[in-house]
Amino acid sequence: MDSDDENLEEVVEGPLDEDGQPHGFCTVTYSSSDRFEGHFTHGEKNGKGKFFFFDGSTLEGFYVDDALQGQGLYTYEDGGVLHGTYVDGELNGPAQEFNGEGSLVFKGQYKDNNRCGECWVYYPDGGCVFGGVNEDGEMTGGSVAYIYPDRHTALYGSFVDGELIEARLATLISHETGRPRFEITPNMALIL
Repeated sequence: MDSDDENLEEVVEGPLDEDGQPHGFCTVTYSSSDRFEGHFTHGEKNGKGKFFFFDGSTLEGFYVDDALQGQGLYTYEDGGVLHGTYVDGELNGPAQEFNGEGSLVFKGQYKDNNRCGECWVYYPDGGCVFGGVNEDGEMTGGSVAYIYPDRHTALYGSFVDGELIEARLATLISHETGRPRFEITPNMALIL
C-alpha cells in the first residue's frame, strides 16, 4: 500500500463545493485514521488547521495550497512539543523542542525534516551538547562540546554519531552570540 492510499478520504464533515470537495471549515477523516480539522478551498487545505494522527500526536499551523507554511506546532503523543518553521509542508528552519514536562531538549535548525547545522541538545541532568550534526541528525565532528550542568566546565572534542570519541577538558568562556566559545585546558586530553 503506498502513501497515497493511506490518505484517501473516508469521511468529510462540513460544506462541499459543486464538485463534492471540502470547501470551508471541514473535518476529514482518512483511511489511516488520521483526521484533519481546518479550512479548505475546493479540496485543498488553506488556512488554519490541525492534523490529529492515529498515534495521538498532532500538527497544527497555517496551510497554503495543501501544505503547512510558516510556524507549526507538532505535539508528540507523550505531550512533548516541537515549535518549528515549515516550508511546503517540510520542517525547514529554526526549531525548538520541549519534553512532556516543558523542559527544553533541542534548539537548532532543520532541513527537509532532519536536524542540520549546529544544534543544542539538552539533558535532564542539566548538561547539554553543542555542535554540528550529520545527515541523520546525530552530533558528529571534531568541534563538539558536552557542557556540564555547572554551565562552566566542558569536554570539547570529537563525536561520531552522537558518541564522544576524544575530548579535552575545557572552560566555557562565553556564548553571547548563541555559539559557545571555550578555553581548552592544556595537557588534559581524554581518550574514551
